[in-house]
Amino acid sequence: MPHNGAVPATPVRPGAAGADDTPHHWFIAGPTGVNGAARNGRPPLSASKNTPPSTRKERRAAERRDRFEAARADRQRGGSSSGGGKSLINTQTMTIAGVVIGILVVAIVAIGQLGDRASGKLTDPAIEYPAAVMHDNVLGDANAPVTMETYGDFQCPVCARNSLDSEPGLVAKYVTTGKLRIIHHDIDMLGRGGDESLNPALGAYCALEQGKYWDYAHWVFQNQDGENAGGFVMDRVTKIAVAAGLDEAKFTACVSSQAAKDAVAAISNKAMQEMGINSTPTIYLNGTQYVGLKSTSEWSSLIDALLNPATPSPAASAAASPSASASTNP
Repeated sequence: MPHNGAVPATPVRPGAAGADDTPHHWFIAGPTGVNGAARNGRPPLSASKNTPPSTRKERRAAERRDRFEAARADRQRGGSSSGGGKSLINTQTMTIAGVVIGILVVAIVAIGQLGDRASGKLTDPAIEYPAAVMHDNVLGDANAPVTMETYGDFQCPVCARNSLDSEPGLVAKYVTTGKLRIIHHDIDMLGRGGDESLNPALGAYCALEQGKYWDYAHWVFQNQDGENAGGFVMDRVTKIAVAAGLDEAKFTACVSSQAAKDAVAAISNKAMQEMGINSTPTIYLNGTQYVGLKSTSEWSSLIDALLNPATPSPAASAAASPSASASTNP
């Protein structure tokens, strides 16, 4: 028993006399003085927040408090929902962006691999020789003092550079003046058992029949699209031939003929089996073999030496030039 004479606090259970009707809560009924002042000088313990307010002022305060709590709870729920929505939108946006980027990457890679095949576009070589110097697969006068005989494969990139870059200057300087004769032989070397060297070679035979050999050859070289990668399937070769000015119906009939196949097989076997050619382009200048690419000026030096025997001739090499193509018979 406390020495100050205070009545000890008495716990009141639910259901007992003086108990609150709210279930499952405990509170302490302590001694108070007049007007509710604590005898021990401390303020009275606050009533449980679940205890119904007893005065109008307390009820209004409780209502304001409830409205405030409800509004705050709504704001919190709204912010959480909004944030989740933003998160969902951001996730969906990132996913869609990732898919789009992936599609673009695939498309770019495909276009890079397919080259002009992806668009069907063909490029004009913009090379035109005088009709007077063109005779089948030969350029120039049969009595020219210097003959350049070239064995090439239409898939060979260095053959293309020789035909499109080096030869035009030689034609202008030597062929049109009767000093040089150029002959092309188109062989099936790089096809590796496929049709992509054979097809354009067949087409060259048929272009020759239509008097369009040089136009056709330039168009084919200009529109190379990789080795054995689909660039010279027959359908595309036919489109190139038509772009070069050939009659499509005649060309289509010719390339499937046995005569065309026999002609290509004959020159290919002669070059590779009888002459031992295993790299393109292989070029003979008055019988001396050169392998690989030379510029117009380099060829000019060699041709001038043959036209002027008193001038020291540059050493001819039977080995492959350092700039030779990797286009070698496997």
